[in-house]
Amino acid sequence: MDQKVTPDVLCAVTECVIEFLGDNLDKEFTKNDIRFSNYAQTLTTESFNKPNLKDANSEYDKFFAQPLKTLAYSKVLIETKRGNTNVYKVKRFDILEFISLRERNALNFLEIYLSKVILESGLQNIFNNFFQKQDKAGLEILRNQLFDFYYTNTSIDKEYEPPRIFNKIINILAFKKKLKGTTRGTVSKFTLPIEEIRYNRINWRDIGKDKGITREEFEAALGENAEVQGYFKYNIQKAKGFVKKIHPFSEIHRFTEYPGLQAHHIFMESEFPEIADSPENIIILTPNQHFYRAHPNNKTSVIDERYQAICLISKLDSIEINYRLGESDYSIEDFINVLNTGFATEHFQIGMDFEEIKHQIITHTSARA
Repeated sequence: MDQKVTPDVLCAVTECVIEFLGDNLDKEFTKNDIRFSNYAQTLTTESFNKPNLKDANSEYDKFFAQPLKTLAYSKVLIETKRGNTNVYKVKRFDILEFISLRERNALNFLEIYLSKVILESGLQNIFNNFFQKQDKAGLEILRNQLFDFYYTNTSIDKEYEPPRIFNKIINILAFKKKLKGTTRGTVSKFTLPIEEIRYNRINWRDIGKDKGITREEFEAALGENAEVQGYFKYNIQKAKGFVKKIHPFSEIHRFTEYPGLQAHHIFMESEFPEIADSPENIIILTPNQHFYRAHPNNKTSVIDERYQAICLISKLDSIEINYRLGESDYSIEDFINVLNTGFATEHFQIGMDFEEIKHQIITHTSARA
C-alpha cells in the first residue's frame, strides 16, 4: 500500500494492463511497458490531466509502479526480479478485470485486501478502537502504533513517509464503513465522501458544488475546469462500458431477440451531470427503444417521461436480480440517489423495499404528467 494506490488510480492502471495484454493473457510486462503504452498516455493526459508521461518525472513513475506492487502483493499478479527490473505476469485475470471495470470495484478490492493485511498483521484491535471511538485520542493511538509497526517491520525510516500510507488506509476503510476518517491530519468532521479517497480528487466544494448550486453553475464549473471535465467524461464512458458488459440484451425485455446496443441515461446527462457517471442511471436498450421510445422521434434532447418510468422500473429489476444472484455490481443506495436527484425530491429513502420504490416511481411520474 502506498500513496498512489487509490481506487481511481488502481482502476485506471488495471485498465491499462488489460489493454496492453490484448488477447495474450500470458504476456509478461514491466512498469514501463504499461506507463509508456499509447493507451496509458491517452488515459492519463485526457482523464487525469497529466502532462505527457514520456516527459514526466518520477512522480508519474509511481502512478504505475505502486499499484502494480499492490497487485503483486495481493497475488493478482506474479512478480519476478530480473536484474533491477520487476517483471509481471497475470495470475488472476478475473480479479484484474473486476478491478478495471469500475472505481467502486477497485474500492471493494482495496477494502478486502487491506482488511486482510491488517488482520494478519495483528493490527485489527487498534483500527477497531478508532472506528468505535472516532475521536482525536483514538486517532493518535492508531497513528503511533502504526508508525511503530512501520519502523519495526519495514525499511521505512523517515517521519514523512508513514502518514502518506496511513491516511490512505484509514480513509478507504472509513468510507466503506460510512464512518469518519482523517482530513488534514485530524479526525474528519463528517463521514467521508468518495472524493477524499481519490487521487484525482474532484472536490465539488472547491468549485461551489453544494445543495444550493444551480445546474448552470455546475455546468459552468465543468466547462472551466479541464481536470474535472476530463475525468467526468472518462467516468461516464467507463460507467456505460460497465453496464454494457453486464447486460448483453435490453434491460426492458431481457431476451436474445432484443440485443442491448445502446447505453441510455435515464435522467439525461445534459440535465443531471451529477449522476451521469452512475451505472444506476444508465440502462441498456435496443436502438429502436433508445431512439424512438426513450427519445421520441429520435430527438435526443427530449425524454418521454412515461417511458422513463419504464426504464427506472426495469433498472430497479436489474438491480434486484443482481442482488438476488449474490452479486454487487449495483448499489441500491446509489439508485435512490439517482431517483432523488432526477425527481428533485428527498422522498426516496434507504430502507424502502423494491416494491415500495416502484410504487413511488409511478407516483412521481404521474405527478409530473
